[in-house]
This record gives sequence, structure tokens and C-alpha cells, in this order.
Amino acid sequence: MLDAQDALIQKIAPLISPLGYEIVHLEVLNQKQKILRIYIETTETVPKTGIEDCTKVARALDLPLEQMPEIEQLFHGSYELEVSSPGLDRPLRQPKDFERFSGNPVRIHVFRPLTAEELENNPYQIKNPKQKNFSGVLRGVQNTNQNTKVILDTSPNTSKDHSKDEVKIPLSLITKANLEPKFEFNQESEKKS
Repeated sequence: MLDAQDALIQKIAPLISPLGYEIVHLEVLNQKQKILRIYIETTETVPKTGIEDCTKVARALDLPLEQMPEIEQLFHGSYELEVSSPGLDRPLRQPKDFERFSGNPVRIHVFRPLTAEELENNPYQIKNPKQKNFSGVLRGVQNTNQNTKVILDTSPNTSKDHSKDEVKIPLSLITKANLEPKFEFNQESEKKS
């Protein structure tokens, strides 16, 4: 069963798809401020989303959102629409996100410590029995028996045998996952400064 946010994403996604964008995440703030915040990304192979893209999508959504009964039910009046890029620490939610960004450093949080069976790595779980926060390099997704697992190499630079540091985290147990921003500094320009 879809929650309200997923249902709203399914209603909005077809409106921006023809423009070359997809929804990465959607937030509804309905307390003091009433805000519908939509994070978008281009559907290009290398996603890059700028201010012009956000403005274009906001204009395209303005009238259709005003006419959606779901929006009226959600906010009961006026609200502010914000369209933004997901940023350097882009959230990962769907299996396609984990596949698309395979090879990139990520941070993953789960809502409880995982068992050795869930991680598919008994020695790792014995060394880290209470771990709920993981970081490493994303190695993709594994689908088995209606169970999707995210494959993560927790020590990509320090171990020759990656299998001992590789864990498989059930997607259903992930509460939050984000790309870890990579900052590369040019040593030549630092020396000139």
C-alpha cells in the first residue's frame, strides 16, 4: 500500500517526466509553514540539476498542483512550492538509485542492528554487533526471493579481500541512505596559492 507521499509522487512524476526530470524525493511540511518541497534530477546519464531546471519544473507544476484535490486535502489552503536539486549528498531510496550510483561512496543507516544472516557476513557482524550506520562504496543491488539487498564494500581501500568487508543490507531495513560527497582538491593550485 502506498503512503501519501508515494501516492503524490506517482501523481506528479508524469507531469515532469516529459520535461526530462524525475522526482528524487518529496517532503511535505504542514506545521507552522506549509511547504511542498520536491527534489528533482535530470534523467540524463550524468545527472546535473541547476536553478534553471528547478524554475522550469516549478512553473510547469504550478497550475496542475493547484487543481489536484490531493494538494487541497493535504494543505487546506495556500502552501509554498519549492523545487530543488538533491544536492551532493543525494538521497538513495529506490533499487534503481542504488544501481545507478554503484561505485560511489555512500552512508547508510538502518533502524536496528542487523544479524549475520541479514548481512550475509558472519565475521563482520561479530566484529560490529551493534552497528546501525554504515559507510563504504556501493557495489549495487541483489534481488532474491522478493528481498532486495544493497551491496556495500565497507573497506574498499584497506582490504585486498573485499569479500570479508562486503555486507548486504536489506533495502526494507534502510531508514536513510545518501551519497557521500567527493571533494577532490587540486594540489597544483594549492601550491601556487
